[in-house]
Amino acid sequence: MGDFWSDFPGMDTAIMAVSDYIHTATASSNPIIQEALSGLFHNPGKMLRPGMLILASQFGNPDPKKIYPLAAAIEMLHTATLIHDDVIDDSPLRRGLPAVHINYGKKDAVLFGDFLLSRCFLVAAEYTNPQNAVNLGKVISVICSMELNQDADRYRPSTSIRLYLQKIIGKTALLFSLACHVGASEAKAPAQITERLRRIGYNIGMAFQIIDDILDYTGNETELKKPVGNDIRAGLVTLPLICALRQDKDGKLRELVRSELFPNSDYNLILATTRDLGGIEAARSFAHRYTERALREIYKLPHGPAKENMERLAKRLLVRTY
Repeated sequence: MGDFWSDFPGMDTAIMAVSDYIHTATASSNPIIQEALSGLFHNPGKMLRPGMLILASQFGNPDPKKIYPLAAAIEMLHTATLIHDDVIDDSPLRRGLPAVHINYGKKDAVLFGDFLLSRCFLVAAEYTNPQNAVNLGKVISVICSMELNQDADRYRPSTSIRLYLQKIIGKTALLFSLACHVGASEAKAPAQITERLRRIGYNIGMAFQIIDDILDYTGNETELKKPVGNDIRAGLVTLPLICALRQDKDGKLRELVRSELFPNSDYNLILATTRDLGGIEAARSFAHRYTERALREIYKLPHGPAKENMERLAKRLLVRTY
């Protein structure tokens, strides 16, 4: 957590305050919930979404007593979706440690995720305005819908970039966008700047998810803290594979991922063939495109440390290796 935000002035302290609030907000008299969530939040990820909410709030007049709890709510929502995702995907690891369902079983893992969602809504109801609370509910609805669509499309190869982009809007970009919007609006930033930050969050979120999908093909397992090729093993068709299939003139890759053969295919061969067909470079060009869109919006923000931090964040996420 600290490493990622270490060169963003003031952010280490802010993220630590958010982390402390999460521990307070998720405290439970149930020892199983307490043990599971304490372990989960003891090993947090990059805390990107709460960090973006805080950065966006700096374009207004932020009150930490309101902004930090809202940042915590966004992270609790995100963590709940991760727990549910790991159950659906049967992922063995999360951030280098056994996923929650590995330690506690799938039924309890789903309930832990539901518990976090309830705490997220409690915090949102206390600290945000009714419209932002409604927006939060809408985002959760879209996330669930996109996850259902993704699950229905497992092991079903597609060359539709448009459908892929629709999925990652719901899966990732909307929550990034909401984080920026809530941070700016609750800090009373001007409406034009708040809307610009909403678009920035959306474009950064799109680029982030594309890079995440690329790292499933190219990443280092030690850095990623999860198995490389996890998406392919789960039958998820993401942008690198889609781009490679569009260049698959001799049908070699298409044969490997034919619906009836896909579950039992050689996953390492699929990864290698995708790379050989230029799927990684083609997917990366989309991430560059969304990052450039974000940067064009960022360049129009008021000058100052907040703008510099948002620019640094957008550029760093594009070249990350974890």
